[in-house]
Amino acid sequence: MKVNNYAIMLLIVYCVPFVFLSMYDDYKNYSMIVYGITLVIIVFFAFLAKRKSSLMVLITANILSFLSSYFWVKRMDEMEDWGYYFKPLEPSQLVMLVTVLGVLLQLIVFLLTKRVGYKKDDVMNR
Repeated sequence: MKVNNYAIMLLIVYCVPFVFLSMYDDYKNYSMIVYGITLVIIVFFAFLAKRKSSLMVLITANILSFLSSYFWVKRMDEMEDWGYYFKPLEPSQLVMLVTVLGVLLQLIVFLLTKRVGYKKDDVMNR
């Protein structure tokens, strides 16, 4: 796997716990707006991953995002009892559900986006 600047950028940005931030804003402000922002971000980065990087980078980035979100949700659950708010699911289960739905959306975007690069014919004609 060739590592390029876009791959490094994706991996760094995906360390942000997007799902946790969405859940935290939902819990504190009773707002779903950060879920929408997260949705736009993950679609954009899936698009970038296909155009400039690879599927492996996207998978690794999603694992990093899930782990950071899961860590902060568990930590928040110890500090505040916010488990009642996300019923019928536990907060950690909601992290898993939202992450799986996000990955499915990214997979759809990844499959529908065309890769940018040189075609073999263009390289041969130079």
